[in-house]
Amino acid sequence: MSKIYDALRKAEKDRAHTKTRERKVAVPGTPRVGGERVLLRGMDEHFRRSLLNLKNAIDSAMKDRESRVVLFTSAVRGEGKTTVVASLARILALGESDKILVVDCSVRSPELHRLFGVGNERGLLEYLAGKAQLEDVVQQVDRGILDLVAAGTSGDIDLTQPLFNSDRFGVFLREAAQRYDYVLVDSSAILEAPETPIIGSRVDGIVMVVYAAKTRREVIKRAMLLMEKLDGTFIGTVLNRKKYYIPEFIYRRV
Repeated sequence: MSKIYDALRKAEKDRAHTKTRERKVAVPGTPRVGGERVLLRGMDEHFRRSLLNLKNAIDSAMKDRESRVVLFTSAVRGEGKTTVVASLARILALGESDKILVVDCSVRSPELHRLFGVGNERGLLEYLAGKAQLEDVVQQVDRGILDLVAAGTSGDIDLTQPLFNSDRFGVFLREAAQRYDYVLVDSSAILEAPETPIIGSRVDGIVMVVYAAKTRREVIKRAMLLMEKLDGTFIGTVLNRKKYYIPEFIYRRV
């Protein structure tokens, strides 16, 4: 997953449509005109291929599982995990065959509602506190294909650890897994949020996002150890913002 932010900055390209109606999918950073979201289509081809490779890795790691509930996290903040989650959700939605739910468990600094252009008045925290049901907190991004559960605003942030350790969170994950083909979960950084290892112990797999040439190996190991102590299952690592010191096409051939 190289150059992920650079790819996001590039202009979107229209993609060809062979079906009778045009599907429109919300993307990170979508502008609004006249109160309605302007839904951009298409994506830089290199970025698209990287995300498809990530999808294939998830499918391969979970081929024997009945559900695909995947946590995306990082050792520390600023690694780019939220961008990876939002962009992968969009790629999956473009396939038009799977139902995808994105869940914002990054309750300390939620971002997904902003990236997808929806509200954060009611979300996962309201559900976990017993103030809402799943139907109340699911927001449609692309009707019938891509939905979002925002973080929400209910309660004291210091009480989030027992909420994520509750039976109700387990019920939430089971309900989501039954209704959706992919459940992509964004969380706070492992070393900055005690609830993240708990979340990792309750999902089907974990993807660690690492900022290339920035995050120290010792920090990554310490974060992974915290997850493994609670029996979290790692699928793999996304190396984000990798720099190529020789032309990139050469790396793909060696």
